[in-house]
Amino acid sequence: MTNLDELKGPRYANVKDRNDIIAGIAAGRKIQFVTYALPDIMEHQLDFVIAAILKKFQKSHLQSTVYTCVKELVINATRANARQAWFHEKQIDVSNPDISSQHTEQIKAEISEDWIQKYGSLARDAGYMVSIDFEYDTDGMRIWIWNEVNLNSLDEKRIRERFKEGMAYEDIVSFYMEKGDQSQGEGMGLVMNLLLLKGEGIEPALLRIGRREGRTMARLEVPFVEQFISVRGPNPHGYDHEAVGMRLDYRDNNA
Repeated sequence: MTNLDELKGPRYANVKDRNDIIAGIAAGRKIQFVTYALPDIMEHQLDFVIAAILKKFQKSHLQSTVYTCVKELVINATRANARQAWFHEKQIDVSNPDISSQHTEQIKAEISEDWIQKYGSLARDAGYMVSIDFEYDTDGMRIWIWNEVNLNSLDEKRIRERFKEGMAYEDIVSFYMEKGDQSQGEGMGLVMNLLLLKGEGIEPALLRIGRREGRTMARLEVPFVEQFISVRGPNPHGYDHEAVGMRLDYRDNNA
């Protein structure tokens, strides 16, 4: 019995393709999910894959932090696609940053569970998918989240501001002491991710969001050993270029 066999218990009984995932991870295969939204079933799948990879390398103590970060990034990706579907329905030119900014505020006022369901479905119909790729070895794990909508200049600016803000605090306690009720504002999930990574001793620069080949890419790298080397090289700060196996396609299951 391997340590991954422990994941065959009741906690993950409802995970789709559970045994195939366990076998794939035991063999060191890449895993990819393709989805259009983040319903409970998709959250459970992500939670399970992260748990299995971390368990294989005896890093289960990172489970909560890694899952929280990945979930936030996937939510952002699926909502960006839903927003794109809203722009398309309203025939709004998203290439104009001023117009895009104006209507983004309108979306923020309208957004609700019904809005997410409606425009998530329209994004699915338009083919705006999100893929989540897991790659790992004894040195560490890399997770890519891709969505079909290119990151616009306004969103890129906001992300840079959130990164800067997150780097200004050493831990979640100091952030809450100063920000308090602002912690649930726009983009604050990204700040919290950075602080969670800091709390685990993970270099925040190993979380990246940017444009790649007309798409938006988010990448989280999780070191398992001190000698871990980022795809960006020994120094993970600055600008980089890269593209992204086991493929688990949930597009026909409304996931």
